[in-house]
Amino acid sequence: MSSRTAQPAIELAPQPTARPGLALGLALISIPGVTIAWDIGAGAGIVGVAVGIAAVIVGLQARSALAGARGTAMASVAMGIAGIVLLSVIVFLLVGAPE
Repeated sequence: MSSRTAQPAIELAPQPTARPGLALGLALISIPGVTIAWDIGAGAGIVGVAVGIAAVIVGLQARSALAGARGTAMASVAMGIAGIVLLSVIVFLLVGAPE
């Protein structure tokens, strides 16, 4: 005989909270971080790129945690803004920044 019971598993780890507002804030901060700060120095521009990457990561986590609930659109907009910012850096590095 088996002594196993049909009880559901207990989740001990807390579920991470979705933060679409943080993702949007990081995405908006990354815009001057890669445009204005890049003229100050390459180190400041790299910080802007890191903030943009963080916005994409937080946006992805928020979208997966919300799964269509309120705030999913905000996370999508944040990922779009950060994606455009990061693509602009790649284009400027390949082609050259406008004068």
